[in-house]
This record gives sequence, structure tokens and C-alpha cells, in this order.
Amino acid sequence: MDTLRLFMATVAAENLECFHFDIKNAFTESHLKEEIFLKQPQGVEVKKGYVLRVLRSLYGLKQAARDWNLLIKKELLAWGFVQSLADPCMFIHKEKQLRILVYVDDIAAAAKDRAQIDWFYEKLSGRFNTKNLGEIHKILGVRVTRDRKRRTIYLDQEQYLHAVLDKFGMSSKQHRDKKIPSADYTSFRPATDNDTRIDITEYQQVIGSLMFAMVLTPEHHGHALKNLLRYLRSTVTLKLRYGPGGVHSQFVIYSDADWASDMVDRKSVSGSTAMFYGGPISWSSKKQRSVATSSCESEYIALSTCCKQGQWIAQMFRDLGFPKYIGKDTNKVQMLGDNQGAIALTKNPHLHERSKHIDVCYHFIRDLAEQGKLDVAYVPTADMVADGMTKPLQRVAFERFKNQLGVVLGPDLP
Repeated sequence: MDTLRLFMATVAAENLECFHFDIKNAFTESHLKEEIFLKQPQGVEVKKGYVLRVLRSLYGLKQAARDWNLLIKKELLAWGFVQSLADPCMFIHKEKQLRILVYVDDIAAAAKDRAQIDWFYEKLSGRFNTKNLGEIHKILGVRVTRDRKRRTIYLDQEQYLHAVLDKFGMSSKQHRDKKIPSADYTSFRPATDNDTRIDITEYQQVIGSLMFAMVLTPEHHGHALKNLLRYLRSTVTLKLRYGPGGVHSQFVIYSDADWASDMVDRKSVSGSTAMFYGGPISWSSKKQRSVATSSCESEYIALSTCCKQGQWIAQMFRDLGFPKYIGKDTNKVQMLGDNQGAIALTKNPHLHERSKHIDVCYHFIRDLAEQGKLDVAYVPTADMVADGMTKPLQRVAFERFKNQLGVVLGPDLP
């Protein structure tokens, strides 16, 4: 989804034409390489001594998606496209300035000139049974709303979230509104080892729907999930906005950490938010693997993890043909942190006493800094856009966090 958000933000920034195509029965377009036999369906007669062999990939076969991917890639390369180094789902036709995203049978195509998209559709429909869905409005469950005059795009998953809320009986207005997901961690911790356990099946379904990890969980985690669903019901109309007027016209990535926030194992939480064209294109919240001995160390570990995502996004911009959005120096990613000590560690490898115990894998950021591939600057904690990725926030701080992200109600939609 990071690629999709970056792609759509670039479409808005460049005011590109963007169309959506759907390939019918895509998997059956590819031929099977393996010998797979089929028991004849009832009513179908086969000569004695013969069996049915499957010639085409069918939905449900483990190799079907792979076979289709190889086929569509082969055709696209033959038409002059180049596969992205950063994401194999993205292809670029440099001569025609055409960029496409391929998600199984859904294809989004963007270009400055409508004629280039028409050329692509002619190629695609000449080879596969393809339906032109017109200007992009919805893809992968994400609704796309455009304001061409203002060069603005809104992304939301309102319809998907309504379906999730309906599934778990949380769509009724009898459930009170919730303006923040959670204000603290304390409600997640068991009071005793004998706390009641919730229905694991329902828990996994909710977590799966919300793309979290599935684990055996105590009852108060179930209460936290209910609070989260109530929050989603209260904010289901919010949208990501990509458009001019914000402070993040260029790509920048924020990194933050909450030191020793887990009261059980005392590990810290890393958070990052990548901003571009007024909105977030990528974000992360992850518990650190080791215990940090200081806030400086936890922030340094967060920066080291975050810089990898920054390099990947920069490569995406290069592949798309828009390195200008990386910054004035198209080889250098701009990162922001709110811990001066951690920033100094990235630039000064001689601070030995403060860093000699840190795992060597986290010093990757120093190498990038020495090569001039990134620059880490200071930002006050009040302006740290990744703060909400590291810990629960109180109401005022959470509202500020939403505003920093550029999350809005957006235009009225039917």
C-alpha cells in the first residue's frame, strides 16, 4: 500500500491522467508448466484409460498467481516497459512517460497525455480480455477522489471499514463515539495470571481485518479492540489528503522512539512517518528487538531502521522519473529526529563510549550519512509527525498529530 499511496500522491502532484483497468479471468491466461490432473466432473465422460489434464492456471492453484505474474511481466517488457528496482509491481515506459501499477488483475496507469494511456489500453486489450474502468475511483478497496483544479487527491477506506464494523456488530449508534483509539498502555496489561481469555477466533478476525498480528490475548485486549472499532466508527469518513498548501511538498521522513515504554520487558517502540505532497505515504510502528539503555540509544535505533525505508522511497521516486521530489540533492534523503544525541551519533562515529555496545546492524545509518545519501536534522518534539506512531496520545496531542498528518474530512461524497 505504500507504493499505491506514493503513486497516487505523485499523480496529484503532477496532475497526471490516471485510469483503471481490470483483466478478466487473469489467471487462466497463463499456461501451466507442471503436470496437474483433474478428476472429471459429474456428467463428463472420458475415454477409458484417459484422465483430464489442466492446461491453464486456475484460481486456487498455488502457482497460479506466479504464472500470471510472469506472463504479464513478459508482455510488459516486450512493449517497452522497465520493471522498477524498488517494487516489482511497478513498471515504467520511459519513452512514453507512462507509469503503471499491477496488482494481480487490477492495473492503474498514469501519464501526462491521455493518448499514452489509450495506447496502453490498446496493447493490453489486444492481448488480454480487459475492461476499461475509466478514471480511477477505487482500487484495492481504497476509494480515490480527485480535485483536478486544486491538484488534490483524497484516499479513504470508508466502505471497507463500514463492512468491518457491520461484521463485528459495531455499526450501531448505540455504541458511544471514541475520538482517540487509546490513551495509554495500562488497559492492555493483565491484573493477574488468571485473567479471563476472550474468544480467540473473533479476536483474530478483528485483528486480521485491521492488519495486526494474531496472538492469544487476555480479555482487556478485547476491550481495547472494541475501543478501536468505536474509534473507527467515529472517524470512518476521514481521508488522507495529497495536495498543495502543506509544509511537506518535498519528501521527508520523520523518526521517533518511545524509550522503555513496555513495562514488562522495558523495550522501546520505534515509529516513522514519511510525508510527501501534504500527506503521509508510508508509516511504521514497531517494537524494538533489544532493550535500549538510554533514550538516545532508542532514538538512534529508530533512525537506523527508518533510514532503510527512506532509501526505498527515494528509489521509488527515481524509478517513477521524479527524483526532484527527493529534494535539491536528489541523492540525499532528508530525515528528521527530535533527539540531538541520536543525531550526533549518526554523524560522529567517534562517540565510542555511548555507542560501542549498539549492534553493528544499526550503524548502517552512519555509512549512508558518510556517503551523502541522507541527512538527519533536528525537529522539536511538538513538530514530530511520528510521535503518534510510538505511543498512545492524549486527546489534545492526538488532534495535533492528525492535523500534522493531513488527515481531513475531505469533499462530500455520495
